[in-house]
Amino acid sequence: MSRFISLATTATEARDEWAAFGTRGDGKTFGAFGAMIAHAQQHHAAGYPLPTKWLGAADTFASHVAKTHESLMEPLWRGTWTLKDQGHVAVFSVNGDELVHLRLLGVEDQAGMDRLRAACHGLWFEEPAPSSVLVQSSGLSESAWSLGITSCRLPSYKHPKILTLNYPDEDHWTWERFVTKPQANTGYVRIPPGELASAAQRELWKQALANRPDMLRRLLLGQPGTILLGPQVAVGFNRDTHVRPCAPIPHVPVWIGQDGGHTPTSVIGQRAEGRVRIIGAMASEHDGMRGHCESLLLPWLGEHAPWALDEPDMCYVRYDPSIDTDEQADIETNPLRVMRALLRGQYRPGPLSWDGRKDPMLALLNDGHQGTPVLQIDPVQARGLVRALDGGWYYAQGPDGSLRRADTAKGSVQPKKPNHPHEDYGDAFCYLVASLAPSAPSRSKGPRGPNKARQGFDVFGDISGTRPMVIR
Repeated sequence: MSRFISLATTATEARDEWAAFGTRGDGKTFGAFGAMIAHAQQHHAAGYPLPTKWLGAADTFASHVAKTHESLMEPLWRGTWTLKDQGHVAVFSVNGDELVHLRLLGVEDQAGMDRLRAACHGLWFEEPAPSSVLVQSSGLSESAWSLGITSCRLPSYKHPKILTLNYPDEDHWTWERFVTKPQANTGYVRIPPGELASAAQRELWKQALANRPDMLRRLLLGQPGTILLGPQVAVGFNRDTHVRPCAPIPHVPVWIGQDGGHTPTSVIGQRAEGRVRIIGAMASEHDGMRGHCESLLLPWLGEHAPWALDEPDMCYVRYDPSIDTDEQADIETNPLRVMRALLRGQYRPGPLSWDGRKDPMLALLNDGHQGTPVLQIDPVQARGLVRALDGGWYYAQGPDGSLRRADTAKGSVQPKKPNHPHEDYGDAFCYLVASLAPSAPSRSKGPRGPNKARQGFDVFGDISGTRPMVIR
């Protein structure tokens, strides 16, 4: 971890956002503490007063109690860390001199977000990506990270912003921000698997994760993966076989599955050559139907499928029946009327029952044509849908692992709610598939329907690893 510490705290290193990705037991948290100490030493050497103030955020304060407190009390630190204020503040001291004040906070609600506004010298996020095995966490948002960055405003030679985490899902904001779509001033370190954990420990964890290949990748193999917080709804979906480029086919009817609520979501597809091709998917969080259509759906159609805007017979909408109401909390009274006024087409409500939505979807996921799947989903234009089908959309479980029933009287088991935007992508997909039947013959037009330490403590020597790291 010495390399991570050096990169995060050296004055000559221009980048100040650093992420340390590692598998379980690789000493990531110790590296964060080391960075705080090294920063305090250089902060003092540059003429600034001690102690330095850091904000340390986790999804909940209970996570700090369960994990961070234990790490701070490890014998490795020789009693240099102490906990104060009922465990909310950790203080690093050497020979009676306080070098670091680390405020530990949970960001599970608006009050937690407000606590992130406190002025500080440095910012630390612990496990911002969600996990449900071995380490229970619901994660932290990029919005919280951005807010925390604005709090790093106390005078210092440098304001480090660091994250320490197990490998996230490949679509998680941490992986995108630091790896696949790196933002300015960011860098990352990948710690080799087994940096600190013993072979015996890793073997035990391997056995514990034997039936969870997604978590095995993240926690032991050192690769990003897909996080399954519960049983997958879209059973049969496979990225390797269902996801492939699907450019819109000109002048072939466009079908839209439309979900409503506070996250209007559209899934756009076509039927051609025995395939169901998903050419686009988009969601508008915390927006109304008008905003969704005007900012996302209509511009997308105008760019990728303009014929669907020119001819009503080229656009078929299968919608969530609940959007045909005047009582839904939206910026306008009836979302369906708003959508019909903005987009001409053939409108029909989708199935009301969960079985009516689920069964056609499962049939499509497991249907083939000439040796390959009928379903094809574009990886770029329908990225959110891919993430939902690959495990983001899941069934809720009780503490004993049993599925929670949404309607005990009817005995129905339905996907976890709220779970935006995954549940919205899933529902919109179901509305589309229920009408765009894979077994139906291809047609040029769809069916019509009714329009409804400064001293004495060598941070590098005491906690540094000995194996090489991959630096970006």
